[in-house]
Amino acid sequence: MDINDLRKMKIESGVTNQEIADMSGIPVSTVNKIFSGATKNPRYSTLLAIEQVLATKERIPFTYDYIKEEPMLIRERAVPYKYNARAYRNEDIEKLEEVRAELIDGYLYMLAAPSRRHQQILTELLLQIGGHIKKNNGKCQVYPAPFDVRIFGDNSSVVQPDLSVICKPEMLTEKGCTGAPDWLIEIASESNASHDYVTKLMKYQKAGVREYWIVDPRQDEVYVYNFENAEKTEKYTFDDAIPSGVLDGLVIRIDV
Repeated sequence: MDINDLRKMKIESGVTNQEIADMSGIPVSTVNKIFSGATKNPRYSTLLAIEQVLATKERIPFTYDYIKEEPMLIRERAVPYKYNARAYRNEDIEKLEEVRAELIDGYLYMLAAPSRRHQQILTELLLQIGGHIKKNNGKCQVYPAPFDVRIFGDNSSVVQPDLSVICKPEMLTEKGCTGAPDWLIEIASESNASHDYVTKLMKYQKAGVREYWIVDPRQDEVYVYNFENAEKTEKYTFDDAIPSGVLDGLVIRIDV
């Protein structure tokens, strides 16, 4: 997907630059420069965020300049609605019993139950990653969701990635992980695509995650974001052998 493809999608969708900015969290000035041609080589992650907005036309919560007095409780694939006139805190998520939820910048995201194929892919990835670590006597550890990750080392954002690979044991606690894991994997679904492709991508990069994978079963594609080396950021298919940038020698093949 290049800028010419995005221009065609934009014309077909009728979405304005301002609406793209509002939906993706990308500054409107950046969107204007990309579509005007002023920016010759925009970042891959920026193009992907715009592509997701144009493909889904789904308005996502803008969490960077939101009004803290009016937080929202957001359930995936449902219209956001206001829930109390205050920002949520870590204590609120701990009070939820038998409910999967994430806390990001004062917003609670209620997580829908995963599909059977989602769980098949999760199990396959867990076995391959865990098996590689064990075979090589590695120091890293892998944890599947539900597993709380306090991505910035505090209670401001508590997420539950589908898979978390952590190579610093001092970050592990009885409640999960405190700090940015080395490698995070999210398995996208129709209900959470924008959340994984835009909101979490930006948060994970800012927090210091080394590598982030988005596995998309709808397209049989894997988007690999190497935040340490942008040249290794790549899109793969399920038929490809996908190298890990964190675990030396590991090559993932998704065959489900």
